[in-house]
Amino acid sequence: MPRITESATLGLDPQTLWNEIGAFGSVGDWHPMLISVEVFGEGAGALRIARGEAGAAQAERLQTLDPARHLYRYSMEKTSMPVRDYRGEFRIDPAGNAASTVVWSAQFELTPDGDGRTVESVRHFLHAGTESLRRRFGESGV
Repeated sequence: MPRITESATLGLDPQTLWNEIGAFGSVGDWHPMLISVEVFGEGAGALRIARGEAGAAQAERLQTLDPARHLYRYSMEKTSMPVRDYRGEFRIDPAGNAASTVVWSAQFELTPDGDGRTVESVRHFLHAGTESLRRRFGESGV
């Protein structure tokens, strides 16, 4: 089961950063590969429809929302990628004085059509997101 983790340490405290990017649908505001994100519902059980640059859409279900720990977990319900049992986690960890580390991870099984390109495509997506946050909020000197 591939597991991918990307991270970025940023110069904002966890609560401030969570307020900026912690909402389930806010990924559409800062991820450069997404053209739109719609969220239906609130809290655990909410559905996020994310549309990419190429027009493909995927549906993700919010499984866990823990604002006190600055994290959420989600599962992929529909995607054109050759994956199944996709689970993602987005969290913000403290990283010293007025700094945070965003940790975005995903694990999944490949379907028979999946291969190393699928794994690299997921890695590229998560990396593009964390790099976008680094550019937007500045890297911490921690």
